[in-house]
Amino acid sequence: MVTLPPNEKANPRAVMDSAERITITAALAGDEEAFESVIRAHSRRVYIVAYAIVQDVAEAEDIVQETFLKVHQSQGRMRDPEKFPAWLLTVARNAAKDRLRRRRPQAPEETFETLPDHNAATPGSALEQGEAQAQLRRALASLPEEHRTALTLRYLEGLDYRAIESAMGLSNGALRGILGRALGTLRRMPAMERYRP
Repeated sequence: MVTLPPNEKANPRAVMDSAERITITAALAGDEEAFESVIRAHSRRVYIVAYAIVQDVAEAEDIVQETFLKVHQSQGRMRDPEKFPAWLLTVARNAAKDRLRRRRPQAPEETFETLPDHNAATPGSALEQGEAQAQLRRALASLPEEHRTALTLRYLEGLDYRAIESAMGLSNGALRGILGRALGTLRRMPAMERYRP
């Protein structure tokens, strides 16, 4: 039986962090089972970052695979498990930006119709909810990539400011400025009228 120091027993988040740190360290050392655990733990976040940039489900899924393949091939370069999550999201952001640069221009409306609506409660409300989600997605898609990514990480993924700053390479002030401008832009859009108090 493993005995934890008293301060770790009192803080459940510290236990999780140390377990995650051990798993990431093992994965970086070449442990394939640990690497699979890292993929399971971080793939959703990588997907959200990729989707925030490319605004396409299939491409975001491809970017998740591409990101973990690159990370697996480069795992010997990363030594600090504490920096791994930010490094992983940076790899994902770069892969998504590369994909976006290579992509042919495409009307944003085309990408929104492919997103499934899993939250529909009744047939009558499904149409309204689907339209509201499409309007919100169009509004988000009209924002600059950096604003979209920051909003997605903060409000859809629920990351704290420090994690977003690290993932995006921003200072606290820069992140708060980006979020403020992005929210202000969204509030002024006609499509967002239904969300105003």
